[in-house]
Amino acid sequence: HAPSLDRVDRRVFLLGSLAALVTACSSSKEAGSPTTATSPATPATPTPSTTTTAAPTTTAAATTTTSATLPPAAPPFTWGVASGDPLPDRVVLWTRVDTSGDAEVTWEVATDAQFRSVAARGAATATAADDYTLHVDAAGLQPDTRYWYRFTSGAASVAGRTRTMPAADATPEKLRFGFGSCQDWQGGFYAAHRDAVASDLDLFVWLGDYIYEYGAAAGAPRRHTGDTCLTLADYRTRYALYRSDVDLQAAHAAYPWLVVWDDHEVQNNYAAAVSEDATVSEADFLARRAQAYQAWWEWMPTRLPKPTDATLRIYREVAFGTLARLFLLDGRQYRSDQACGDAVLSTAAPCAEWDDAGRTMLGDEQEAWLLQGLTASTATWNVLGNQVVMGDARLNGAVLNYDQWDGYPVARQRLLDGITASGKRNVVVVTGDIHLSAVADLATTPGAAPVATELVGTSISSGALLPEQLESAINLFPALKYINAHQRGWVRNEITRDGWTAEYRVVTDVRVAGSPVQTDATFTIAPTTPGAVRR
Repeated sequence: HAPSLDRVDRRVFLLGSLAALVTACSSSKEAGSPTTATSPATPATPTPSTTTTAAPTTTAAATTTTSATLPPAAPPFTWGVASGDPLPDRVVLWTRVDTSGDAEVTWEVATDAQFRSVAARGAATATAADDYTLHVDAAGLQPDTRYWYRFTSGAASVAGRTRTMPAADATPEKLRFGFGSCQDWQGGFYAAHRDAVASDLDLFVWLGDYIYEYGAAAGAPRRHTGDTCLTLADYRTRYALYRSDVDLQAAHAAYPWLVVWDDHEVQNNYAAAVSEDATVSEADFLARRAQAYQAWWEWMPTRLPKPTDATLRIYREVAFGTLARLFLLDGRQYRSDQACGDAVLSTAAPCAEWDDAGRTMLGDEQEAWLLQGLTASTATWNVLGNQVVMGDARLNGAVLNYDQWDGYPVARQRLLDGITASGKRNVVVVTGDIHLSAVADLATTPGAAPVATELVGTSISSGALLPEQLESAINLFPALKYINAHQRGWVRNEITRDGWTAEYRVVTDVRVAGSPVQTDATFTIAPTTPGAVRR
């Protein structure tokens, strides 16, 4: 770190060391390797993980060690309740029944916790075909209203909270939402979820890596059961394990979720129909992908139709009145295979295929849908729920991570040019995957004025990928305004017509279930001026 090194040379020097140490969420195996695994069709009930009750939250910016206050889930609703994909007049309610045969279930939605004022009710049957999960589309609700809901089958479930979206032409004063990703069970506990429960959010955006497919890792704070997920039964059992966590259950019960996937819901670093393992045929991988997609659908609180094969369109948009329009993307199912052998942190020049105009991250149909939606939007804020880092993180032209948008430069250029052409000055990209917190400008060319802002959230629990002492190297990238690569957490956002405030909440020690959580950095964004400012 000689002081005579200039800005670029110092970055080269530090990242030369970094190349031996760092790998991205989507290009590193954290544990295990594919092996044949078998599991029961109906998962055995995992023991719910516990948290430590501590002092209550004081203020929004304060440290909190508040534990989830939701009562423990009990049979037959061992995995709790959830809601998702809210619209102005309806919301999807989810649960799973702990049963070995068909189960009749009633459900209720009320405006009060005691269920004295019931707004909607109905009945449904949990069957083996859907792993005894239920997706109830509770309709006939009022816009912009908070509700309580519960299920009953012999005994009652815990009561969850949810809400509907404002009417399409409504002008809500604010939206409070969180976003997160990457919750490897073996990486630690879910203090970040517990903290989000205490934040009174309107909704939570999940950006992928809900489960990890790997087998058990020695020395982990808590371990996966079973080997690498390959079959439908494997994936079902893995979801059951994750959903046994009481903090995750509480987060699902506290507010509606908008959920997309990344790679670990199927296999690390897969690209469309291409397995990470070059010895696996496309047909065999698609068979695995079909089973993984089905298990994802079963366990997620989504209105999406049940998949019937290895495809499922999950990209969609959700409006919060005229204040915000959220575009939830799928950067995994339609992408071209990673270029240049998916080299990791190579300082070599990219290979010839890297900037081929035919390569895509989103696929032609999704890309057109997104650009048309942005152009047509009249919302104060346009939010892109995105899986992998979009910002330019190349080093003197070298691509350090071909799985990110850096590996798809023509597709990224089309998107950023499309944002510019749309005339929108209010696009914010929220990103997961990389296990670090960061804030960056997005520009059509390096050094140009930003056309959008990227907020990258760290992992909920998945392990750090960058040694703390090398954060300064990454921090030298010109468009980067903040980085914290050594702490886990989530991002709390409050948006109004006058501005966006993003709080980076970080966990002190992810290995401790009751760990304190506090704000590490706060950024603001003006609705007409792309680029975040640290407060």
